[in-house]
Amino acid sequence: MRKVLLFCLICIVSCSVIACSNRKEKYSSPNGENTIIVEYDFVSRPHVIYNGDVIWKYEGRGFNEEAFFQVEWIDEDTVKLIYNDESHGGKYYEEFEIDL
Repeated sequence: MRKVLLFCLICIVSCSVIACSNRKEKYSSPNGENTIIVEYDFVSRPHVIYNGDVIWKYEGRGFNEEAFFQVEWIDEDTVKLIYNDESHGGKYYEEFEIDL
């Protein structure tokens, strides 16, 4: 009985670690000179990583659902992150300009 309970506990902990892992998306600038990584935490708040350093963190509250931010390169050294949940008709639209 103890072995079964221990096995179940290990399975539950393993599944929760896998489910709460961070999502990462990699983006390159138009000329390929710069690359950023947008990493989302477990409540879909993005962090922008450039050259291994976190250069920007979303300071707002987390999201109840899996949220995605659109990335647009303005130039080789500037990127724009856009959150636009169309299911709410633009009510929660946010835009952030980040210099590398």
